[in-house]
Amino acid sequence: MNILFKNFKIENENFIYIPLYIFLKDKIEKREIYHKLPSIRKVANFLNISSNTVAKSYLELEKINYVKTIKGSGVFVNKNIFSKISSSHLNLENDDNFTLTSNLKIDFINSTPNYSYLPVDDIKYAINYILDRDQELALINEGPLGSLELRNSIKSSLICSNIYSKTENIHILSGAQQGIDLISKTLAFSKNHIIVENPTYLGALKSFKNQDFIIHTIEMENDGLDINQLEKLLLRINIKFVYLMANFHTPTGINLSYKKRVRLLELSEKFNFFIIEDDSASDLYFSKEIPTTLKSLDKNNRVIYIKSFSKIFMPGFRLGFIIVPDILLTSFLNNKMLSDSSTSTLYQKSFSFLLEKGLIEKHMILCRKNFKMIRNLIIKELSKISNIDFITPSGGGSFWIKLPKNVSSISVYNKLLNVGVGIVPGNNYGFDNFIKLNFSRIQKKDIVLGISLLKETIEFFENLDI
Repeated sequence: MNILFKNFKIENENFIYIPLYIFLKDKIEKREIYHKLPSIRKVANFLNISSNTVAKSYLELEKINYVKTIKGSGVFVNKNIFSKISSSHLNLENDDNFTLTSNLKIDFINSTPNYSYLPVDDIKYAINYILDRDQELALINEGPLGSLELRNSIKSSLICSNIYSKTENIHILSGAQQGIDLISKTLAFSKNHIIVENPTYLGALKSFKNQDFIIHTIEMENDGLDINQLEKLLLRINIKFVYLMANFHTPTGINLSYKKRVRLLELSEKFNFFIIEDDSASDLYFSKEIPTTLKSLDKNNRVIYIKSFSKIFMPGFRLGFIIVPDILLTSFLNNKMLSDSSTSTLYQKSFSFLLEKGLIEKHMILCRKNFKMIRNLIIKELSKISNIDFITPSGGGSFWIKLPKNVSSISVYNKLLNVGVGIVPGNNYGFDNFIKLNFSRIQKKDIVLGISLLKETIEFFENLDI
């Protein structure tokens, strides 16, 4: 109670209910009061005012639909008032939010890499080399499939990951999101049933909703999606595809276990559905062993493999690829031709050169080293916060943190934003008792202060005596 009413002052004895109403309304909007309001008697005693005055303030809140009274239980915040506020956060991690994140002092929102990680000299060298070598041919459109040179380079590089593909099955994309959009249009029609993990990547979810799919969710366990829940669902409905991230899942960071990978592939054959494997972060692993992709275990062309290079290597280039099974090639290409003509030929050829010369792997070695160092520093600081829980990420660039009971992610987000610290509220993903910390952009010098402010904020809401 002391913390909640710390800054409340009574300036006019005749109209106390009005400033109290305004004060409480502000606390609700900031989600500093998120669940239940203090009892009328408790507030009256603490502020040394009449119960009727407090009751009048509560009545004004009820008139604007901010609270509702449940007889015998108390006065509760109406969660529906936050629907508009919550929807404004849905694309918080998208590149479109550069204006918001660029104003932050400490940025745990942005998922694109720290600019100091980008291999500018190598990229400049590659572009100049291609322009000198190919002259005007480097600027000519090579068509919707993408540069043959790059597709062959990707084919060769995939062998190291035990993925064997024909060049004609590899299509170049303007980032992974385009691949998700195109393959969903290729695979299914309105009202078809599909399955996603819960939670999942919001960009994919938006794409699937735009296609008017019937979306079923499967809960996540510590070793990936709940395979038993999936099997029960498959017995009831026919699905077109399962969309998932087998390595360093967004937002949880969880890896799908080998046992579940094998079982999932068996189920895809038995129940005749495809699996879209979104692989945007498997290159950012922190162990000595390279992560196994689901595609590398696929013997029956059930896995549609999508990989992006945009986030980690060249954010501005918007470059990725998809491996499309033979049976879907014609339909996929038709959709891609309607979507765009091609990705920049110069960018594609430059990337192919970097791939062939081993410069991308050189860059990734440096990124893995830096990301692992940042991860370890964050773990050290997070260990100082009581009553939170998280799985140590073995790769990728984020933490998925469970908050203490009754602490809202939106409340934490709003309060931290006031001091220039950005975090991703789990409410974006439908999990308001979680937050996500992206550390791709974070500066080493900001970690201690950033996590310290997070600690203070969590403790503030934990200690609210309401």
